[in-house]
Amino acid sequence: MGDKHAVMAGNALLLGIVSIPLCFFLNIGTIVGGIAIVLAVLSKGTLEKLLPQAKRAIIFGTMGLIIGHGVFAYDMYAVLTNPEYRQQLNTMSEQMNGISFDDMLKELGVELDN
Repeated sequence: MGDKHAVMAGNALLLGIVSIPLCFFLNIGTIVGGIAIVLAVLSKGTLEKLLPQAKRAIIFGTMGLIIGHGVFAYDMYAVLTNPEYRQQLNTMSEQMNGISFDDMLKELGVELDN
């Protein structure tokens, strides 16, 4: 089957690469990027150095984490500053949860100016 370290590093690299486009879909890329980094570090095992695939996996996984957090921050900024987006979020939240996003924030003690 091959060396366990190389297989794990290869899987980590695949997850790291996939994490970047996934950042733009439901923000799953941050989770996948984190898993890629953990797998890359674990792939070292008893070896002296990280394999090249593991090093690349750490780079791509980190990019996935950074891009994912950037997308999340932008989305939050857009929802909190654009009344049109805010209304869409309130409507979706009421349909899914029975309570608007604004009401959820009020329950948490957060008051936002509209």
